[in-house]
Amino acid sequence: MENGRKTVQVINASKNGYAFDKLCVAAYCRVSTSSEDQLNSFFAQMQYYNDFIRENEGMVLVDIYADEGITGTVVEKRDEFKRMMNDAKNGKIDRIFVKSVQRFARNSLECIEAIRELASYGTSVYFENDKIDTAGMNSEMMLYVKSAFAQSESLSHSRRMKLATKMKMENGTYYNAVVPYGYKTVNRELVIVPEEAEKVRTVFRLYCSGVGPVAITKYMKQHETTDFVWTIGRIRWMLGNERYMGDAMLGKTYTPEKFPLHSAMNKGQSDRFFWESANVPIISKEEFENVQKIMASRCGQFRGGDKKEYFFSGKIHCRKCGWAYRSLMHGGELSWKCSHKGHSLDVCVSPPVKDREMRKAFVCMVNRLKKNEKFILDEMIQQLQQLRIRITSGEDAIATIDGEIMTLSTQSKSYAGLYANGVMDEAIFLEKTDKIKKKITELRSRRLKLLREDENEKCIEEFRMIKRALDEYDGIIEEFSEDLFDRIVECVIGEQNGDICFRLKGGLELPIGRVIWRIA
Repeated sequence: MENGRKTVQVINASKNGYAFDKLCVAAYCRVSTSSEDQLNSFFAQMQYYNDFIRENEGMVLVDIYADEGITGTVVEKRDEFKRMMNDAKNGKIDRIFVKSVQRFARNSLECIEAIRELASYGTSVYFENDKIDTAGMNSEMMLYVKSAFAQSESLSHSRRMKLATKMKMENGTYYNAVVPYGYKTVNRELVIVPEEAEKVRTVFRLYCSGVGPVAITKYMKQHETTDFVWTIGRIRWMLGNERYMGDAMLGKTYTPEKFPLHSAMNKGQSDRFFWESANVPIISKEEFENVQKIMASRCGQFRGGDKKEYFFSGKIHCRKCGWAYRSLMHGGELSWKCSHKGHSLDVCVSPPVKDREMRKAFVCMVNRLKKNEKFILDEMIQQLQQLRIRITSGEDAIATIDGEIMTLSTQSKSYAGLYANGVMDEAIFLEKTDKIKKKITELRSRRLKLLREDENEKCIEEFRMIKRALDEYDGIIEEFSEDLFDRIVECVIGEQNGDICFRLKGGLELPIGRVIWRIA
């Protein structure tokens, strides 16, 4: 108190409870192809942002997020982009630098959504070439225009490619780069490979004699010594490929003019082109058409009505083979068994589990977890927190790896210059650059491993969510709860001995023996 007035001390707001004096910044880079020239561009971007941020004393570099050879039209395919968004969500980034809107995204909707999401985390983005700063009030409209322009450019390029392909299909000059097994290309013409063609004939002959794709696959693996990998999918594709009777159906897939750009089955949305006698046949048309009739009849025979969905549908997996369990009714009671059982000669021996026993096992698991919560969940959270501290202290290792990558990239450019000027022999150039590429690949793998370990933070939060869900129930639970199951369980794993293992959110697995849940 001073002269009857209260003395008020203002404590300025700080980020995450820490008084950071510097701005936590990051950079996002992307190159659209994985060619050697673009790889050099990728390293150049990394070096540019490293130098730029180090020259600014008011900034501290969080990380450089860089996707190589990934399209910008789909966010799902960009692992580094998703990692950057997650780090921003966790409060690690104040500002992101990007060269241009096109490097950030070519899908205007996802671009705006990402910017708004980042803004909700308190993270701004600055696009250098476009001079757009999302920290400004009027930047979103300009950003939308720029990203829409980039999206329109991608669509236009797609239309040009489709038009060129369609014209080639119409005039008979289209060349399909996918060569079916049994053929090879000579001057862009399909030529039969005799030893492979005989194997194709064997596949068609076996199918016509009543042998199914699963048994054919097993037979080919046992009797045909070749580098070709025989799978059920490839057998079915082979049986339905009209190329083997000498014809060709072009335009089986098409690319819809909407984002994200991806191919889809052409069910009449686009023109198709049938070439008769397009190549030398391996089997006769009569045999091929006979196979199609058999396939159609089997499809109608085994296609049942609409499969009823139960609560555990798609949530139980076999530990041995990885297949999902399927439902079956036996004596009027719902049970679950591995879907691999009965679909292959190498049948799975995991025993079936009754639905009511599965529910009883979950109740038993939850009660055991609640009883030992302190020794299981609390202990796991504490260990992960300690591990996170050790990983954070290892951020210097990531910086060291980045420095090594930059040095190797510079060496690679120097060797390229010497080779271009005729100073270095081609054999020596290839030998040295190959070593550099292998070393860079190894360093990037080590860097990614260090970064992935930061996922422990996500596990900690998921374990805390499990604790909160369990705390809503006083004492033990007596009945199965679908809501509680969905909140705490990632999936159920069936063991070979009939036991069940519940994999909780966060990756923790809790096995429950069959004897225990029956007693409970």
